[in-house]
Amino acid sequence: MYSNPKIHTRGAALVIAVALFACAFTTALAQTPDKRKQTTIQTAKDGSVEVRYLNLPWGAATFGYMENGGNEYYSTRTWPFAHLKLEKDATWADKTLTAGNYVLYITPKSANTPMTLTVASFTPAHHDDTFLVAGDVFTETPKDAAAVATVPVTFDKKAPVVDALQIEVAKAGAGHDIVVHYGDRWLTTHLAEK
Repeated sequence: MYSNPKIHTRGAALVIAVALFACAFTTALAQTPDKRKQTTIQTAKDGSVEVRYLNLPWGAATFGYMENGGNEYYSTRTWPFAHLKLEKDATWADKTLTAGNYVLYITPKSANTPMTLTVASFTPAHHDDTFLVAGDVFTETPKDAAAVATVPVTFDKKAPVVDALQIEVAKAGAGHDIVVHYGDRWLTTHLAEK
């Protein structure tokens, strides 16, 4: 059978080129840092209210699982996103929060219930500890978390879009507003000081 050496040479060159491209692409992927693993603990504070949180990278699809519900991993667990520390007693959703440590977590929407925001007390292992872990976007809700109040929650959708979670604490009347900005989602919740 006749064999054309030019065709074999071209075929071999093509195989080598594809292999080099695949190698370069794999190397580029390996060098792209995972933003989730680069999260650090941030702090927002005003007066007697302090909020610690991870600068979680914005994930529209992930947040969609929480807003819309479903059977995905993201829809079937609680999402602790902030450590609230109070130096004075306060009220939230008509419930008293005594001075101390609290976890703020979201429970995704289900077939029967809306997405909710819970404030739960917990006890850090040491005085200044937090349950948050830098680089761990799947941090678990503390095992000893005891819910104080849970309310249905809806985030407003508006510009601007931020690349990572931002939380601000601002004086508002006789208390403080906690402003959560994640991607293009916004939530403001109010703590009234006693």
